[in-house]
Amino acid sequence: MVNYALEYANNVLNGEIVAGKKIKLAVERFVKDLERSKSDDFPYYFDVERANRSLKFVELLPGTDGNPIKMLSFQQWIISELDGWREKKTGNRRFNRAFISMSRKNGKTYLVSSMASNSLLMETEPSQGRQVLFVSNALKQAKLGYNMMSNGLKSVTKKSKYMRQRLKILNAQITDLETDSFAMALASETSTLDGFGATTAILDEWHEAKTRKVYNVLKSGMSNQKNGLLAVVSTAGLNMNVPMYEEYQFLSEVLEGKEEADRYFIAIWELDDKEEIHDQDMWIKANPIFESEEIKSTMLPAIQDDVELGIKQNNLNAVLVKNFNMWQQASENSYIAGEDWENAQIDTTPNIIGKDVYIGVDLSKTNDLTSISWVIPLEDNRMLVDSHSFVGTKFGLQDKIKRDGIDYIEREKQGECTITSLDSGIVDYEEVFEWTINFVQENDLNVLGICFDPWNANSLITRFEKENYPLIEVRQGVYSLNVPTRTFREQLYDGNIIHPYNALFSYSINNAILKEDNNGVQINKSKNSNKIDPIVALINAYTRAMYHFEVMEGKKADNEFYKSKEFSF
Repeated sequence: MVNYALEYANNVLNGEIVAGKKIKLAVERFVKDLERSKSDDFPYYFDVERANRSLKFVELLPGTDGNPIKMLSFQQWIISELDGWREKKTGNRRFNRAFISMSRKNGKTYLVSSMASNSLLMETEPSQGRQVLFVSNALKQAKLGYNMMSNGLKSVTKKSKYMRQRLKILNAQITDLETDSFAMALASETSTLDGFGATTAILDEWHEAKTRKVYNVLKSGMSNQKNGLLAVVSTAGLNMNVPMYEEYQFLSEVLEGKEEADRYFIAIWELDDKEEIHDQDMWIKANPIFESEEIKSTMLPAIQDDVELGIKQNNLNAVLVKNFNMWQQASENSYIAGEDWENAQIDTTPNIIGKDVYIGVDLSKTNDLTSISWVIPLEDNRMLVDSHSFVGTKFGLQDKIKRDGIDYIEREKQGECTITSLDSGIVDYEEVFEWTINFVQENDLNVLGICFDPWNANSLITRFEKENYPLIEVRQGVYSLNVPTRTFREQLYDGNIIHPYNALFSYSINNAILKEDNNGVQINKSKNSNKIDPIVALINAYTRAMYHFEVMEGKKADNEFYKSKEFSF
């Protein structure tokens, strides 16, 4: 019996099908799991017969033009993995989560309608009352997959008296009368979703969601499902401060073996490098539908036109997202690209006990963040940077979480911020002072400068002054900030800046936009909703830290001179 999933995996691994790094890792994972399934310690097995039965059923469903569709091998791989992997003890689906991401126009509508049809009619757990939901930001988008499923099943009912008696197909709902199960499309409004307990939920265009609220409602509704599947099927986006990008980062680590998630199916088609936009042979990495030469011949000229126009207009971000499924920041004026910041991330933080440190301070308005960021020079001439923020809640914490799109409660649990405890909701500067002093003392740090924006800083800076810390005022303008802003980015690109994982810090990096005039550049602070305070505080610290190694070398040279025979009175 043919194992279509294994065929695809082998064709990717032997180079017959060109694929990106993440797909190669995903099919390697499949091959390794097949071997693991032979052990009693691995709780899942791959049922080739069941996978093929699902593929055969899907190919019975015609396309929108009424003609049968021959599945491409990447589609066979997805359906086979989702339906073929089973729990050894129960026979239920192995995967209760799926993350499927590819460029637009790659047959996602066909894919989700196939997944939904299988879930409605081929699954048997629960035996009654299965719920299949298409969910998207807009009902119109959610209806795309639903309508394709509806049209396909209508065609089947015309040919089969049994299916005609079994299915009731309406504009708003498809009902399997035999099992009292149904499929329907819904907009992502939590009030609408609350009453459902989906067996299968397909979440489309998740990159537009600023919070996990809808995802969590769907997941909560599925908590009692033994055979549930929550599947994200979406392209990348132009905002990297969203839950889908956070999920993408986590799943990238799963594929690399840094994290474990045995019940999570992952399929991410994307370019490995931006330069691959100039090589059409690489485009299949983000467009797996290019397996079909007929489709490729139609799509390729249109994508080439988009690339050429993007280059001419110096605006490739939208092209990289839409046509090549690469996460990008929306603005071409972004200070630091997300991938460059990620490349500087380290898994293990070096020992900082007894090190020199430069501390930057950016104080908040009433309901902004107050941030303390620091630069620690290391022996290998690199610099370690990190940050901690203080969250004001004047208009309510939940309102702020919703408005900013940041789960501050979770970020506080991870040690990235402190939520104010004052009833007024205003950031407590005494708390900021105590946190900073504790950080310095616990790590026995040698503070070479507390670099601050003088705006509204009197009360906090007075506290530091009484403790005899060296204070450095940093005026907020191009003349003061142009050189450190440029130099920090250059040093990051050169690999001389490193940082641990800090989601709130990364959020500020992704939001930082440059403001430029004839005198130079600085980070644009005019939009306080962007929450860029951690990077602003860091640049304050870097105004002095960037000279550290030069100053230390000078002191070393001076000391050697004074100790030498050349020096005498």
